[in-house]
Amino acid sequence: MPTNDSAAWNGSRGRLLVIDDDAALVSMVTAQLAHHGYDAQGCSDVNDVYAVFDRVAPEGVILDLVMPRISGLEVLAELRRRDASATVILFSGDIDVPTTVRALRAGAEDVQTKPLHIDHLVAAIDRGLARTRLMRTNRVSTALVSDPYGLLDDSPAMQRVQRMVDQLARSTQPVLVIGEAGTGKRAVAEMLHQLSPRATRPFVSVSCAGHTADELERALLSSLSNGITHHGVLEMAAGGTLLLDDVGELADSTQQLLLAVLGDHADSRWPVPVDVRVIAATSRDLAEDVRRGALRAALHQRLALLPLVVPPLRHRGTEAIRTLAARFVHAHRSMHGEGPLLISDEAVRVLSGLEWPGNVRQLQSVLEEAFARALDADAIEPMHLREVLERRGLGGSGSMAAPDDMSLQAMERRHMAQVLAATSGNRSEAARVLGITRSTLYKKMNDYGLERTGLQ
Repeated sequence: MPTNDSAAWNGSRGRLLVIDDDAALVSMVTAQLAHHGYDAQGCSDVNDVYAVFDRVAPEGVILDLVMPRISGLEVLAELRRRDASATVILFSGDIDVPTTVRALRAGAEDVQTKPLHIDHLVAAIDRGLARTRLMRTNRVSTALVSDPYGLLDDSPAMQRVQRMVDQLARSTQPVLVIGEAGTGKRAVAEMLHQLSPRATRPFVSVSCAGHTADELERALLSSLSNGITHHGVLEMAAGGTLLLDDVGELADSTQQLLLAVLGDHADSRWPVPVDVRVIAATSRDLAEDVRRGALRAALHQRLALLPLVVPPLRHRGTEAIRTLAARFVHAHRSMHGEGPLLISDEAVRVLSGLEWPGNVRQLQSVLEEAFARALDADAIEPMHLREVLERRGLGGSGSMAAPDDMSLQAMERRHMAQVLAATSGNRSEAARVLGITRSTLYKKMNDYGLERTGLQ
């Protein structure tokens, strides 16, 4: 769903797409529209209509009603499905009243006859674009209110996640949130809590990574020391929701304790099941952990009863990246009161060509730095992204030049930076992925200056 309105800010009156199987007519209409100040492009291949629409991301479409092998009304319906905010104007040499009514009811801004009268066409375009821009501005603002975590987009993959969240929020059973680092697993867990009957009770989270079994169990359980009771997170989360992040890191004794909490096991440390809904999050294949004997099968079966997979950013599509990027830019602009209003189509294409090992969190971090570099510009452009992406080791071969320094030391630094980004700075997980000890990781981070890049 296109949300980029850069054409409105680069001197043109709007970004338009003219669709007709008559190439000569397309050329003539686009030339007339360009003369009137629009950024107009054309498409005369009916087999390429949707691909061109997705690539151009127009604010308005001028569409022939009668074309070979495809109906203009059929194209209108698909374009409205892809972006309900885009203005669509239909035209034809012979239009009857029933067809006009059908087109207007289907969402067309206007229906005009051939030969097109340019003044009438321009009036309809400007009328439609005013509403298009209002809808797109409101859509970003509404998204910030309804999705304060900045997680959701309109991709089919994330729509499925939203439906699953709505369904599972009503349950009291444990949920296993599965996804790569930075996809928004914690945000999903918080949404499950906020939409549940437990929303008025506490939401408490604890990371299972980077702690010994004793440390984690002390965090979970209440204790008495020097006559003072120290409440553990299980007691703090009573009646609410407990998020166990990186649940694959649990030691065997802690797994036994968790089974007792879930009411499936007896344990003297927690003899009575607590009224808490457990949500577990992991980026690992827990089934493989069970096969290796690192995770109890009973615990896996209990936690994985209701799995919810959060897709990586690279599987959500270009429009998801466009939506999220526009949202982040809007948020920074609102926060600082200055800086770019938009992100250009060219910049979106650069971002869409990357793998994003750190997913949404990494995209947000990149755009935060790019925003600072583009304070005097109307829109974030590829030049504002280039150095940011190269320094973080994200520049793809198709979009960025190869690094000048190809020494083993420089390559190791770039690889380590990528792994740290992919694990969101979780040093235990980064050390595991790299196959080195944490002490070695700390030393190399210090040697390579990675501490100073903000990776903690």
